[in-house]
Amino acid sequence: DSTNADSPGFTQPERSVGESLESIVALAPGRIIVASFASHIHRIQQVMDAAALHGRSLAVIGRSMVKNVNIASNLGYLNVPEGLLIRPHDIALLPADRVVILSTGSQGEPLSALARMASHDHPLVEITKGDTVVISARPVPGNETSVYRTIDRLFASGARVIYESSA
Repeated sequence: DSTNADSPGFTQPERSVGESLESIVALAPGRIIVASFASHIHRIQQVMDAAALHGRSLAVIGRSMVKNVNIASNLGYLNVPEGLLIRPHDIALLPADRVVILSTGSQGEPLSALARMASHDHPLVEITKGDTVVISARPVPGNETSVYRTIDRLFASGARVIYESSA
């Protein structure tokens, strides 16, 4: 609750994030990877809604993301459209422009799925030219170095990276 307390002005409503995500999914030519807090269920729903709206399948990667998506959907907090979810192993079977990957790692955690992708150390996903990566969270104070290290590695892999400073 206090992350942005020292920032002047107002925080944009969550609805504006959903509109931005929808626009990105509509316009991105290749694969889209969205990193968010695994506990931000509303943000996860917005990613699902944008993927479904544009006919993309969604793979969920990262232990805490998989766990929270399962719990939230089982409890009825997430509305998962029929046929939206695919197994991470099936990502490579679909055309890149039909895939959204929802991932952990928005804070640059070294063992997170996104950091492993950026370091070419993830067993299922390698960042390639044409990928669009959205870091859908502001860095928590103290995590800036880790977040920007991950962003640098994503750029070096040829991805288009959208994060707060560039959005």
